[in-house]
Amino acid sequence: MNYFAALLLAAGLPTSMTSMAGASTPAITYHATPALIVSAVVPAPLGVATVYQAYQTMITTYDSALMLTKVAGHSTRASSTSSVASTAHQSNVARGAKTMIAMINQARVKAGLSPYTVNAKLMTLAQERAKALTAGPFTSDLPLYGWPAQMEQSAGIHAQGLGAENIAQASSVRQAFGLLMASPPHRANILNPYETQIGVGVYSRGSGVAISELFIGPNT
Repeated sequence: MNYFAALLLAAGLPTSMTSMAGASTPAITYHATPALIVSAVVPAPLGVATVYQAYQTMITTYDSALMLTKVAGHSTRASSTSSVASTAHQSNVARGAKTMIAMINQARVKAGLSPYTVNAKLMTLAQERAKALTAGPFTSDLPLYGWPAQMEQSAGIHAQGLGAENIAQASSVRQAFGLLMASPPHRANILNPYETQIGVGVYSRGSGVAISELFIGPNT
């Protein structure tokens, strides 16, 4: 009997234990906690082609919500108020174009030049271009219409000196006029002695206005 067996016997413990020398330590299996997979919910893309269309969609949605709110509040003035606002806007636009033309012609007379003749067709084109400028980009080569001369020719205008245009964006028509007159190339268009007809478009752009001025010479 060895020393350890004697100790076990003295303690009243059995001595028939398997020797630990040859026993292998059982492997401990660690079960990794499965990774938590978070599925991000991505909203479907807005069904519009451009940022401008998205903006228009937003405005339409807002207007619809506003109309529903007014109906819920038993307001009967929504349509009439909208009509009055639209009429007022158009009046302001027409007034702005007339103001710009008056200032341009005053500058021409002061410079010893004949005032421009207002061309109705050119006024319509300029208004369309001013509206298009609010959609961007702010350039005379508009995505919808191209360069001024291209749009004028497509509209059936036959005149000398097609294609001259001033574009501006400012807080007001009067401020725009001051900026244009302070710029040599724009001032040259306004005071061009060879151009005789004008069309001006004014359209709301944020808190200000976008403006297109078209100049052409005598009809051919």
